[in-house]
Amino acid sequence: MRQRLLDAAQRHFDAGDLPTVSSRDLAAEVGVSHSLVNYHFGSREQLVAAAIALRAAPHDVIALSRDEGGRVDLSRLAHGILAVWEHQEHGTRLAEFARRLASGDGSSDAIGDYIQRSVFEPLAVDFGREHARRIAVAVVGFLFGRYVLALPMFTAPTRDEAGRLLLSMIR
Repeated sequence: MRQRLLDAAQRHFDAGDLPTVSSRDLAAEVGVSHSLVNYHFGSREQLVAAAIALRAAPHDVIALSRDEGGRVDLSRLAHGILAVWEHQEHGTRLAEFARRLASGDGSSDAIGDYIQRSVFEPLAVDFGREHARRIAVAVVGFLFGRYVLALPMFTAPTRDEAGRLLLSMIR
């Protein structure tokens, strides 16, 4: 049942309408009780976060950014982030989803909890809380400027230039 709910949420994420689909609608779509959303995920918002994590997988970007010693390599991190956001399939969906989150669709708390646990905390372990906070501010600002608002000062650089710019901001 859990996987069927997650699959349905991912289909809606891919279609771009996940923020507007209720837990009752998701449950009805897969033929289960809506109470199973809370049972398996804790809330609709946590189901949304789980569906996004499987598509965007920020924790995977962190894992793939680690060097041979197990520490996050900031260059790998910057370029990995860009690879996800510039991915042909996922980039547009991520930008649209970020726009909806910014408009207050109710999923931001669960997404925030996921990012805190899966992205910020591992960065804090490697770099300390203050540096991790600066990294987070730079990455969120950069992603929002380049992909959500599409501001020319962020969109003009090529992907490689953007990677170097982002890296300079997170060092």
